Amino acid sequence: MTTKPRTLIALGSFGAVVLAGGAALFACEGPEGPPGAIVFVEGGTLGQPGPAGPVGPPGPSGLATLDGGTSLTTSCMMPCHGFKGIVAQWKTSTHYFGAIANTDEVPTWTGPGPCGNCHSGDGLEQRLASNVGVAAGSSAPTGLTSGEINYKKGAGVGEISYAGASKVAIISCITCHDISATNDPHVTGQTYVAGQFKLRVKSGPDDQMLIEKSPVAGTVSGTPAGKWGVSNTCIACHKSRKDVTNYIAASNPITSTHWGPHEAPQAEIFSGKGGYHYAGKTFNNSTHQSLAGCASCHMVDSAENGGFPDHSMRPTIKTCATAGCHANVTSFDVAGGQGVVKAALGELQGLLAGQSLLTRSATAPYVALAAGDPALSDQRYELDLTMPGNVITDIQAGALYNYLLIAKGSGLGVHNPIYTKELLFDSIEKLKPGNLPPSAIPTRP
Repeated sequence: MTTKPRTLIALGSFGAVVLAGGAALFACEGPEGPPGAIVFVEGGTLGQPGPAGPVGPPGPSGLATLDGGTSLTTSCMMPCHGFKGIVAQWKTSTHYFGAIANTDEVPTWTGPGPCGNCHSGDGLEQRLASNVGVAAGSSAPTGLTSGEINYKKGAGVGEISYAGASKVAIISCITCHDISATNDPHVTGQTYVAGQFKLRVKSGPDDQMLIEKSPVAGTVSGTPAGKWGVSNTCIACHKSRKDVTNYIAASNPITSTHWGPHEAPQAEIFSGKGGYHYAGKTFNNSTHQSLAGCASCHMVDSAENGGFPDHSMRPTIKTCATAGCHANVTSFDVAGGQGVVKAALGELQGLLAGQSLLTRSATAPYVALAAGDPALSDQRYELDLTMPGNVITDIQAGALYNYLLIAKGSGLGVHNPIYTKELLFDSIEKLKPGNLPPSAIPTRP
Protein backbone atom coordinates (compact mmCIF):
# COMPACT_ATOMS: atom_id res chain seq x y z
CA MET A 1 0.00 0.00 0.00
CA THR A 2 1.31 3.44 -0.84
CA THR A 3 0.55 6.83 0.60
CA LYS A 4 0.66 10.39 -0.78
CA PRO A 5 -0.23 13.80 0.61
CA ARG A 6 -3.59 15.35 -0.23
CA THR A 7 -5.68 18.31 0.94
CA LEU A 8 -9.17 17.26 1.96
CA ILE A 9 -11.89 19.43 0.40
CA ALA A 10 -14.88 17.16 1.05
CA LEU A 11 -16.33 14.72 3.55
CA GLY A 12 -15.88 11.35 1.86
CA SER A 13 -17.54 8.00 2.65
CA PHE A 14 -14.45 6.69 4.40
CA GLY A 15 -14.79 9.20 7.27
CA ALA A 16 -11.66 11.24 6.59
CA VAL A 17 -11.38 14.07 9.11
CA VAL A 18 -10.76 17.69 8.18
CA LEU A 19 -8.40 19.22 10.69
CA ALA A 20 -9.30 22.50 12.28
CA GLY A 21 -7.76 25.28 10.22
CA GLY A 22 -7.66 23.11 7.05
CA ALA A 23 -4.28 21.29 7.70
CA ALA A 24 -3.01 18.62 5.33
CA LEU A 25 -3.40 14.95 6.35
CA PHE A 26 -1.67 11.80 5.13
CA ALA A 27 -4.09 8.93 4.61
CA CYS A 28 -4.22 5.56 2.93
CA GLU A 29 -5.60 5.68 -0.62
CA GLY A 30 -8.62 3.51 -1.15
CA PRO A 31 -11.47 3.40 -3.68
CA GLU A 32 -13.11 6.76 -4.50
CA GLY A 33 -16.38 7.41 -2.70
CA PRO A 34 -19.40 9.44 -3.81
CA PRO A 35 -19.21 13.27 -3.76
CA GLY A 36 -19.53 14.89 -0.34
CA ALA A 37 -21.03 18.18 0.78
CA ILE A 38 -19.11 21.26 -0.32
CA VAL A 39 -17.28 23.06 2.49
CA PHE A 40 -16.69 26.79 2.14
CA VAL A 41 -13.71 28.58 3.58
CA GLU A 42 -16.10 30.83 5.43
CA GLY A 43 -17.81 27.74 6.78
CA GLY A 44 -21.31 26.37 6.12
CA THR A 45 -22.95 25.07 2.97
CA LEU A 46 -24.84 26.68 0.05
CA GLY A 47 -28.27 27.79 1.21
CA GLN A 48 -31.61 28.16 -0.61
CA PRO A 49 -32.28 31.29 -2.78
CA GLY A 50 -33.73 34.21 -0.85
CA PRO A 51 -37.04 35.90 -1.65
CA ALA A 52 -37.28 38.11 -4.78
CA GLY A 53 -36.58 41.81 -4.33
CA PRO A 54 -39.12 44.57 -5.01
CA VAL A 55 -40.09 45.35 -8.64
CA GLY A 56 -38.23 48.33 -10.08
CA PRO A 57 -39.86 51.32 -11.81
CA PRO A 58 -41.10 50.78 -15.42
CA GLY A 59 -38.73 51.68 -18.27
CA PRO A 60 -39.54 54.04 -21.16
CA SER A 61 -42.12 52.91 -23.72
CA GLY A 62 -40.80 51.34 -26.91
CA LEU A 63 -42.09 51.59 -30.47
CA ALA A 64 -45.37 49.89 -31.30
CA THR A 65 -44.99 46.51 -32.96
CA LEU A 66 -47.22 44.63 -35.37
CA ASP A 67 -48.74 42.57 -32.58
CA GLY A 68 -49.42 45.53 -30.30
CA GLY A 69 -46.36 45.01 -28.07
CA THR A 70 -43.32 47.24 -27.86
CA SER A 71 -39.84 47.05 -29.32
CA LEU A 72 -36.53 48.22 -27.89
CA THR A 73 -35.77 51.92 -28.14
CA THR A 74 -32.09 51.48 -28.93
CA SER A 75 -29.99 53.32 -31.47
CA CYS A 76 -30.79 50.54 -33.98
CA MET A 77 -34.52 50.25 -33.44
CA MET A 78 -35.46 53.92 -33.62
CA PRO A 79 -36.19 55.11 -36.19
CA CYS A 80 -34.60 52.75 -38.71
CA HIS A 81 -35.06 49.14 -37.64
CA GLY A 82 -38.35 49.07 -35.75
CA PHE A 83 -41.10 46.78 -36.98
CA LYS A 84 -42.57 49.68 -38.94
CA GLY A 85 -39.39 51.73 -39.10
CA ILE A 86 -37.72 53.40 -42.03
CA VAL A 87 -36.02 50.25 -43.33
CA ALA A 88 -39.24 48.23 -43.17
CA GLN A 89 -41.10 51.02 -44.96
CA TRP A 90 -38.38 51.35 -47.61
CA LYS A 91 -38.68 47.62 -48.34
CA THR A 92 -42.22 48.27 -49.57
CA SER A 93 -41.12 51.09 -51.87
CA THR A 94 -40.57 51.11 -55.61
CA HIS A 95 -36.94 52.04 -54.94
CA TYR A 96 -36.44 48.72 -53.16
CA PHE A 97 -38.33 46.55 -55.64
CA GLY A 98 -36.62 48.33 -58.51
CA ALA A 99 -33.27 47.44 -56.99
CA ILE A 100 -34.25 43.77 -56.80
CA ALA A 101 -35.44 43.80 -60.41
CA ASN A 102 -32.18 45.38 -61.57
CA THR A 103 -29.77 42.96 -59.91
CA ASP A 104 -29.50 40.84 -63.04
CA GLU A 105 -28.66 43.85 -65.21
CA VAL A 106 -25.63 45.18 -63.35
CA PRO A 107 -23.53 46.25 -66.37
CA THR A 108 -26.47 48.19 -67.81
CA TRP A 109 -27.47 49.99 -64.66
CA THR A 110 -24.14 50.89 -63.07
CA GLY A 111 -21.92 51.83 -65.96
CA PRO A 112 -20.17 52.88 -67.90
CA GLY A 113 -22.93 55.02 -69.35
CA PRO A 114 -25.53 57.38 -67.91
CA CYS A 115 -27.75 54.94 -65.98
CA GLY A 116 -25.59 54.81 -62.87
CA ASN A 117 -26.11 58.53 -62.31
CA CYS A 118 -29.46 57.65 -60.73
CA HIS A 119 -29.55 53.85 -60.48
CA SER A 120 -26.30 53.27 -58.58
CA GLY A 121 -26.35 53.66 -54.82
CA ASP A 122 -23.66 56.35 -54.95
CA GLY A 123 -24.75 57.95 -58.23
CA LEU A 124 -26.09 61.08 -56.58
CA GLU A 125 -23.04 61.35 -54.34
CA GLN A 126 -20.70 61.16 -57.34
CA ARG A 127 -22.66 63.77 -59.28
CA LEU A 128 -22.64 66.23 -56.40
CA ALA A 129 -18.89 65.69 -56.03
CA SER A 130 -18.46 66.49 -59.78
CA ASN A 131 -17.07 63.01 -60.36
CA VAL A 132 -18.72 62.33 -63.71
CA GLY A 133 -17.72 61.42 -67.23
CA VAL A 134 -17.98 63.78 -70.22
CA ALA A 135 -16.86 63.51 -73.83
CA ALA A 136 -13.31 64.51 -74.70
CA GLY A 137 -13.07 68.22 -75.31
CA SER A 138 -16.25 68.98 -73.35
CA SER A 139 -16.81 70.40 -69.89
CA ALA A 140 -19.13 69.09 -67.19
CA PRO A 141 -22.45 70.95 -66.74
CA THR A 142 -22.13 74.22 -64.89
CA GLY A 143 -25.24 73.28 -62.91
CA LEU A 144 -24.01 69.81 -61.99
CA THR A 145 -24.51 70.28 -58.24
CA SER A 146 -28.02 71.52 -59.00
CA GLY A 147 -28.86 68.27 -60.75
CA GLU A 148 -28.09 69.14 -64.37
CA ILE A 149 -26.96 66.11 -66.37
CA ASN A 150 -26.83 67.55 -69.91
CA TYR A 151 -23.90 69.54 -71.27
CA LYS A 152 -22.81 71.21 -74.52
CA LYS A 153 -21.17 68.63 -76.75
CA GLY A 154 -19.95 70.17 -79.99
CA ALA A 155 -23.02 71.40 -81.83
CA GLY A 156 -25.29 69.12 -79.83
CA VAL A 157 -26.05 67.97 -76.31
CA GLY A 158 -24.29 65.28 -74.29
CA GLU A 159 -25.27 63.51 -71.10
CA ILE A 160 -22.86 62.86 -68.25
CA SER A 161 -21.84 59.26 -67.61
CA TYR A 162 -21.49 57.54 -64.26
CA ALA A 163 -17.90 57.56 -62.97
CA GLY A 164 -18.31 55.75 -59.66
CA ALA A 165 -17.35 52.17 -58.84
CA SER A 166 -20.66 50.67 -57.71
CA LYS A 167 -21.57 47.26 -59.13
CA VAL A 168 -25.06 47.15 -57.62
CA ALA A 169 -28.08 49.10 -58.75
CA ILE A 170 -29.83 49.97 -55.50
CA ILE A 171 -31.38 53.15 -54.11
CA SER A 172 -30.89 53.00 -50.34
CA CYS A 173 -30.20 55.21 -47.32
CA ILE A 174 -26.78 56.44 -48.44
CA THR A 175 -28.11 57.41 -51.86
CA CYS A 176 -30.08 60.35 -50.48
CA HIS A 177 -28.49 60.81 -47.03
CA ASP A 178 -24.91 61.72 -46.18
CA ILE A 179 -24.03 58.78 -43.92
CA SER A 180 -20.42 57.99 -43.03
CA ALA A 181 -18.34 56.38 -40.29
CA THR A 182 -18.58 59.59 -38.26
CA ASN A 183 -22.37 59.55 -37.89
CA ASP A 184 -23.47 55.96 -38.61
CA PRO A 185 -24.80 54.35 -35.38
CA HIS A 186 -23.70 50.95 -36.70
CA VAL A 187 -20.12 52.24 -36.48
CA THR A 188 -20.22 54.71 -33.61
CA GLY A 189 -22.60 52.76 -31.37
CA GLN A 190 -24.29 56.04 -30.48
CA THR A 191 -28.04 56.61 -30.36
CA TYR A 192 -29.45 58.23 -33.48
CA VAL A 193 -30.27 61.93 -33.15
CA ALA A 194 -32.97 63.32 -35.43
CA GLY A 195 -31.45 65.23 -38.32
CA GLN A 196 -27.96 63.73 -38.20
CA PHE A 197 -28.39 62.05 -41.61
CA LYS A 198 -28.35 65.21 -43.72
CA LEU A 199 -29.69 65.09 -47.26
CA ARG A 200 -26.98 65.20 -49.89
CA VAL A 201 -28.91 67.54 -52.17
CA LYS A 202 -29.11 71.15 -51.07
CA SER A 203 -32.54 71.76 -49.59
CA GLY A 204 -32.54 75.29 -48.18
CA PRO A 205 -35.51 77.62 -48.65
CA ASP A 206 -33.98 79.27 -51.74
CA ASP A 207 -32.26 76.24 -53.26
CA GLN A 208 -33.51 74.95 -56.60
CA MET A 209 -32.73 71.92 -58.71
CA LEU A 210 -32.69 72.00 -62.49
CA ILE A 211 -34.71 70.05 -65.01
CA GLU A 212 -32.98 69.62 -68.35
CA LYS A 213 -35.12 71.93 -70.44
CA SER A 214 -33.02 74.91 -71.58
CA PRO A 215 -34.70 78.28 -72.19
CA VAL A 216 -33.18 78.75 -75.67
CA ALA A 217 -32.17 76.22 -78.33
CA GLY A 218 -28.41 76.02 -78.84
CA THR A 219 -27.65 76.63 -75.18
CA VAL A 220 -27.53 74.03 -72.41
CA SER A 221 -28.37 75.53 -69.06
CA GLY A 222 -31.50 73.82 -67.73
CA THR A 223 -34.49 75.41 -66.01
CA PRO A 224 -34.95 75.86 -62.24
CA ALA A 225 -37.73 73.54 -61.10
CA GLY A 226 -38.79 75.69 -58.15
CA LYS A 227 -38.00 75.97 -54.45
CA TRP A 228 -39.06 72.63 -53.04
CA GLY A 229 -36.81 72.15 -49.98
CA VAL A 230 -36.27 68.49 -49.10
CA SER A 231 -38.13 67.49 -52.27
CA ASN A 232 -35.16 68.76 -54.29
CA THR A 233 -33.72 65.29 -53.73
CA CYS A 234 -36.60 63.75 -55.68
CA ILE A 235 -36.15 66.18 -58.56
CA ALA A 236 -32.47 65.23 -58.89
CA CYS A 237 -33.45 61.91 -60.46
CA HIS A 238 -37.16 61.91 -61.30
CA LYS A 239 -36.90 63.80 -64.56
CA SER A 240 -36.80 63.22 -68.29
CA ARG A 241 -33.00 63.38 -68.84
CA LYS A 242 -33.83 65.08 -72.14
CA ASP A 243 -33.42 68.77 -72.91
CA VAL A 244 -36.65 69.04 -74.87
CA THR A 245 -35.71 72.50 -76.20
CA ASN A 246 -32.71 71.02 -77.99
CA TYR A 247 -34.11 67.51 -78.37
CA ILE A 248 -36.95 68.34 -80.74
CA ALA A 249 -36.01 69.92 -84.05
CA ALA A 250 -37.81 70.65 -87.33
CA SER A 251 -37.06 67.08 -88.44
CA ASN A 252 -36.76 64.20 -85.95
CA PRO A 253 -35.62 60.70 -86.98
CA ILE A 254 -36.94 58.00 -84.63
CA THR A 255 -34.19 55.39 -84.45
CA SER A 256 -35.06 53.73 -81.15
CA THR A 257 -38.06 52.41 -79.22
CA HIS A 258 -36.88 54.63 -76.36
CA TRP A 259 -37.02 57.99 -78.07
CA GLY A 260 -38.33 60.70 -75.77
CA PRO A 261 -38.30 61.21 -72.00
CA HIS A 262 -36.90 58.65 -69.58
CA GLU A 263 -39.13 56.71 -67.21
CA ALA A 264 -40.52 58.49 -64.13
CA PRO A 265 -40.20 62.14 -65.28
CA GLN A 266 -42.44 63.47 -62.51
CA ALA A 267 -40.37 66.64 -62.01
CA GLU A 268 -41.25 67.92 -65.48
CA ILE A 269 -44.96 67.62 -64.71
CA PHE A 270 -44.86 68.77 -61.09
CA SER A 271 -42.80 71.87 -61.91
CA GLY A 272 -45.20 72.79 -64.72
CA LYS A 273 -42.20 73.55 -66.95
CA GLY A 274 -40.89 70.38 -68.57
CA GLY A 275 -43.29 69.56 -71.38
CA TYR A 276 -43.08 70.54 -75.04
CA HIS A 277 -44.70 73.95 -75.31
CA TYR A 278 -46.18 74.90 -78.66
CA ALA A 279 -45.59 78.51 -79.67
CA GLY A 280 -48.07 81.06 -78.39
CA LYS A 281 -49.30 78.97 -75.46
CA THR A 282 -49.21 79.92 -71.79
CA PHE A 283 -49.30 77.46 -68.90
CA ASN A 284 -50.58 77.31 -65.36
CA ASN A 285 -50.21 75.17 -62.25
CA SER A 286 -52.70 73.50 -59.93
CA THR A 287 -53.18 74.05 -56.21
CA HIS A 288 -50.81 71.11 -55.59
CA GLN A 289 -47.98 73.49 -56.40
CA SER A 290 -48.90 75.49 -53.27
CA LEU A 291 -47.80 72.52 -51.13
CA ALA A 292 -44.26 71.98 -49.92
CA GLY A 293 -43.29 69.60 -52.71
CA CYS A 294 -43.19 65.85 -53.35
CA ALA A 295 -42.71 64.96 -49.68
CA SER A 296 -46.02 66.63 -48.78
CA CYS A 297 -47.89 63.62 -50.18
CA HIS A 298 -45.22 60.93 -50.58
CA MET A 299 -43.45 61.21 -47.22
CA VAL A 300 -45.92 62.30 -44.57
CA ASP A 301 -44.92 61.79 -40.94
CA SER A 302 -45.64 58.25 -39.79
CA ALA A 303 -47.10 57.86 -36.30
CA GLU A 304 -46.13 54.18 -36.41
CA ASN A 305 -42.51 55.22 -36.86
CA GLY A 306 -42.18 57.77 -34.10
CA GLY A 307 -43.24 60.67 -36.29
CA PHE A 308 -40.47 60.27 -38.87
CA PRO A 309 -41.34 60.53 -42.60
CA ASP A 310 -42.81 57.43 -44.20
CA HIS A 311 -40.10 55.94 -46.42
CA SER A 312 -42.47 53.71 -48.37
CA MET A 313 -43.03 56.97 -50.29
CA ARG A 314 -46.51 55.83 -51.22
CA PRO A 315 -49.25 58.47 -51.16
CA THR A 316 -52.52 57.41 -49.57
CA ILE A 317 -56.12 58.50 -49.82
CA LYS A 318 -55.92 59.33 -46.12
CA THR A 319 -53.20 61.88 -46.85
CA CYS A 320 -55.38 63.62 -49.43
CA ALA A 321 -58.26 63.82 -46.98
CA THR A 322 -56.39 64.80 -43.83
CA ALA A 323 -54.27 67.48 -45.50
CA GLY A 324 -57.36 69.68 -45.57
CA CYS A 325 -57.63 69.36 -49.33
CA HIS A 326 -60.06 66.63 -50.39
CA ALA A 327 -62.50 65.70 -47.65
CA ASN A 328 -64.40 62.42 -47.98
CA VAL A 329 -62.48 61.24 -51.07
CA THR A 330 -62.38 57.50 -51.69
CA SER A 331 -59.89 57.36 -54.58
CA PHE A 332 -57.22 59.44 -56.30
CA ASP A 333 -59.71 60.18 -59.06
CA VAL A 334 -60.75 63.37 -57.30
CA ALA A 335 -63.69 65.03 -59.07
CA GLY A 336 -63.09 62.68 -61.99
CA GLY A 337 -59.75 64.32 -62.83
CA GLN A 338 -57.86 61.11 -63.47
CA GLY A 339 -60.69 59.85 -65.64
CA VAL A 340 -60.43 62.96 -67.83
CA VAL A 341 -56.67 62.55 -68.21
CA LYS A 342 -57.06 58.85 -68.98
CA ALA A 343 -59.62 59.59 -71.68
CA ALA A 344 -57.43 62.32 -73.20
CA LEU A 345 -54.42 60.02 -73.19
CA GLY A 346 -56.49 57.43 -75.02
CA GLU A 347 -57.50 60.01 -77.60
CA LEU A 348 -53.90 61.12 -78.12
CA GLN A 349 -52.73 57.51 -78.27
CA GLY A 350 -55.19 56.84 -81.08
CA LEU A 351 -53.96 59.86 -83.05
CA LEU A 352 -50.32 58.85 -82.68
CA ALA A 353 -51.08 55.24 -83.58
CA GLY A 354 -52.94 56.51 -86.65
CA GLN A 355 -49.60 57.91 -87.83
CA SER A 356 -47.75 54.65 -87.00
CA LEU A 357 -45.71 56.30 -84.25
CA LEU A 358 -46.29 53.77 -81.44
CA THR A 359 -45.43 50.11 -80.87
CA ARG A 360 -45.41 47.55 -78.07
CA SER A 361 -42.61 45.55 -79.72
CA ALA A 362 -39.48 45.60 -77.56
CA THR A 363 -37.30 44.08 -80.27
CA ALA A 364 -37.31 43.84 -84.05
CA PRO A 365 -39.31 43.19 -86.12
CA TYR A 366 -41.34 46.11 -84.81
CA VAL A 367 -45.07 46.24 -85.35
CA ALA A 368 -46.83 49.60 -85.21
CA LEU A 369 -50.03 49.87 -83.19
CA ALA A 370 -53.02 50.03 -85.51
CA ALA A 371 -56.81 50.07 -85.33
CA GLY A 372 -58.19 47.00 -83.61
CA ASP A 373 -55.01 46.33 -81.63
CA PRO A 374 -55.90 45.39 -78.01
CA ALA A 375 -53.13 47.73 -76.84
CA LEU A 376 -55.29 50.65 -77.94
CA SER A 377 -57.95 49.79 -75.41
CA ASP A 378 -56.07 48.37 -72.40
CA GLN A 379 -55.24 51.86 -71.04
CA ARG A 380 -51.66 50.76 -70.28
CA TYR A 381 -50.26 53.88 -71.86
CA GLU A 382 -46.98 53.61 -69.97
CA LEU A 383 -46.17 50.44 -71.96
CA ASP A 384 -46.15 52.21 -75.32
CA LEU A 385 -42.83 52.60 -77.16
CA THR A 386 -41.83 54.74 -80.11
CA MET A 387 -41.88 53.11 -83.54
CA PRO A 388 -38.42 53.15 -85.16
CA GLY A 389 -38.05 54.13 -88.80
CA ASN A 390 -40.13 57.30 -88.75
CA VAL A 391 -38.95 60.84 -89.45
CA ILE A 392 -41.41 63.27 -87.91
CA THR A 393 -41.98 67.01 -87.73
CA ASP A 394 -41.68 69.14 -84.63
CA ILE A 395 -45.48 69.22 -84.40
CA GLN A 396 -45.65 65.44 -84.30
CA ALA A 397 -42.59 65.12 -82.06
CA GLY A 398 -43.99 67.59 -79.54
CA ALA A 399 -47.24 65.63 -79.25
CA LEU A 400 -45.39 62.32 -79.01
CA TYR A 401 -43.05 63.72 -76.35
CA ASN A 402 -45.92 65.07 -74.25
CA TYR A 403 -47.80 61.78 -74.53
CA LEU A 404 -44.82 59.81 -73.25
CA LEU A 405 -44.10 62.38 -70.54
CA ILE A 406 -47.59 62.05 -69.07
CA ALA A 407 -47.87 58.30 -69.63
CA LYS A 408 -44.52 57.63 -67.92
CA GLY A 409 -44.94 60.32 -65.27
CA SER A 410 -47.53 58.22 -63.41
CA GLY A 411 -50.44 59.54 -61.42
CA LEU A 412 -52.60 60.36 -64.45
CA GLY A 413 -52.19 64.07 -63.90
CA VAL A 414 -52.32 64.10 -60.09
CA HIS A 415 -48.91 65.78 -59.82
CA ASN A 416 -50.19 68.85 -61.66
CA PRO A 417 -53.74 68.45 -63.01
CA ILE A 418 -54.05 71.78 -64.81
CA TYR A 419 -50.65 71.64 -66.52
CA THR A 420 -51.23 68.03 -67.56
CA LYS A 421 -54.54 68.87 -69.21
CA GLU A 422 -53.00 71.88 -70.97
CA LEU A 423 -50.27 69.69 -72.50
CA LEU A 424 -52.84 67.11 -73.61
CA PHE A 425 -55.17 69.74 -75.04
CA ASP A 426 -52.43 71.35 -77.13
CA SER A 427 -51.02 68.03 -78.37
CA ILE A 428 -54.39 66.63 -79.43
CA GLU A 429 -55.44 69.90 -81.05
CA LYS A 430 -52.25 69.94 -83.14
CA LEU A 431 -52.76 66.38 -84.44
CA LYS A 432 -56.53 66.32 -84.80
CA PRO A 433 -57.92 67.06 -88.27
CA GLY A 434 -59.15 70.63 -88.37
CA ASN A 435 -57.26 71.33 -85.12
CA LEU A 436 -60.38 70.56 -83.13
CA PRO A 437 -60.21 70.39 -79.33
CA PRO A 438 -60.08 67.03 -77.53
CA SER A 439 -63.35 65.30 -76.85
CA ALA A 440 -62.23 64.68 -73.25
CA ILE A 441 -61.17 68.32 -72.70
CA PRO A 442 -63.43 70.56 -74.79
CA THR A 443 -62.01 73.75 -73.31
CA ARG A 444 -58.36 74.44 -72.54
CA PRO A 445 -57.86 74.92 -68.76
